[in-house]
Amino acid sequence: MGALFVLISAIGFGSMALFANMAYADGVDTFSLLTLRFVIAASLLGALAVVRGARFPRGRALRSYAGMGVVYTAMAWGYFGALHHAPSATVALVLYVYPILVALAAFALRLDRFGWPEAGTLVLSSLGLYLVLGGSTQGSGTGLLLAFVAAVCYSGYILIGSRKHMEGDAVACSTVVLSTAAVCCFALSFMQGGQHWPNSPASWAATVGVAVFGTAVAIAAFVAGLKRIGPTQAAVLSTLEPVVTVILGVVFLREQLTVSAAAGGCLILAATIVLTLGRNRRLTKHASAAGQPRNDA
Repeated sequence: MGALFVLISAIGFGSMALFANMAYADGVDTFSLLTLRFVIAASLLGALAVVRGARFPRGRALRSYAGMGVVYTAMAWGYFGALHHAPSATVALVLYVYPILVALAAFALRLDRFGWPEAGTLVLSSLGLYLVLGGSTQGSGTGLLLAFVAAVCYSGYILIGSRKHMEGDAVACSTVVLSTAAVCCFALSFMQGGQHWPNSPASWAATVGVAVFGTAVAIAAFVAGLKRIGPTQAAVLSTLEPVVTVILGVVFLREQLTVSAAAGGCLILAATIVLTLGRNRRLTKHASAAGQPRNDA
C-alpha cells in the first residue's frame, strides 16, 4: 500500500506540467496560476492537518518553514515559467538534476561526504544533462535556464529542510510552506499588474488539477507512503515523476522527444537511483557497525 501511495504522488506531481499548459492556453499567467495553486492546496492540507490533530511549527521552526516557502516560490516560478519556453518533457528532465546538486552542495558545506555513489551520480547526470541539452531538444535557452534555476532552488529547499531543528508533522509543515508561497505569488502577481484568472470551465479545471491532484493529493500521498515504505524506496519510486511528465507531454501535448534527449533522461534518472541506493547502503553499513540496525519502515 505504501508503494501505491508514492506512485499516486509521482503521478500527481508529474501531471502538473500538463495542467499548467492547459491553463496557459486559456490566458492564465504564471503567478496567478501559482497563487491559486498554493491557496487551494494550503487550504486542503491545513484542513487535513487540523483533522489529524497535527501540531503546527512555531518559533524558529516556523520562521524556517516560512523561509522554505520563499525558496519554493522561486522554484515554482522557475519550473512553471520554463513551461512557457520549453516542452514539459525537457523541463522535467533538467529539473531532475537536483539530487546531484544537493549532494554537491552538501559536500561543499560539509554536511555530508562525497563518495563513490556521489561520484558515479555526477558522471551519469552530467552525461545525461549533456544529452538532454545537446540532443536537438525543442525550447529556447530561456526555458532551459529557468528549469535549471528551478533545480537549484529546489536543492536549496531540500538543504534547508534537512536541518536538525526542522521537525514536525509533514502535512502541517507543508501547509506553512504553501501558505507562504501563496502570499509571495499573490504579491508578485499584484506587482505585475494584477491577476489573470481562468475564464473558462476548462482552465478552471486545469487550475484545480494543479492545486488538488498535482499538489495537495501528491503531498499527502507521499507523506502516507513515506511512513509505510521508508525514504529509500520512496525516493526511487519518485523518479517516475519526470517519466509521467514526459509521457503526458508526448501523448496529450504532442511534444517531441529525441532519442538523444530520451537517453539523457534515462541517465539522469539512473543517477538518482544510484545515489539513493548507494547512500542507503552506506547508512545501513554504518548503522550495523554501530550495533544499531537501521529501519526505514
